[in-house]
Amino acid sequence: MAISGISMGTRSLTLVLLALVTFTYLLSSSSVEARDIIVGDDSGWTLNGFNYTAWAQGQKFAVGDNLVFKYDSALHDVYMVGGIAFKNCSTEKNLASFNTGNDIVPLSMAGNMWFLCSVSGHCENGMKFKITVVAAETSATPTESPTATPPTTGGAPSLSSAASTFILLIFAGLAISLL
Repeated sequence: MAISGISMGTRSLTLVLLALVTFTYLLSSSSVEARDIIVGDDSGWTLNGFNYTAWAQGQKFAVGDNLVFKYDSALHDVYMVGGIAFKNCSTEKNLASFNTGNDIVPLSMAGNMWFLCSVSGHCENGMKFKITVVAAETSATPTESPTATPPTTGGAPSLSSAASTFILLIFAGLAISLL
């Protein structure tokens, strides 16, 4: 049976595809863009009296963001450590180390992360900070985590990408079933 020259199957398929396009647009437009966050802002990673604890408390860190450490590699380095090592300014059993002077650390999971400089006296004089990374889809504070996993590149798609794919498959299945 045709309604205004369009069959019911074609009309249903058109409505499903329109809903799919609309939903995909809304889903993608609500995603949060990742940011590159320069540690210490214009001061960079330095021992010149910068208060990294106060700086970190004034920031919001989310999964997908990147920490960017800019410093003179002849004078400093960066270590990602656990909470106890952080308190003791120790790099023993560190999770990751960086020493290029322009290091990018992807924030790939929610939880606490601790960073310090291992050069003698630097950590003890304030060259260290702790951050709490929240999930990209929510602003809720994550539960306390004893340590963070070292950053990795690549890997599984983000939740919003996986959700988009899942929704696309559902709509495709609905469209096929209407044919």
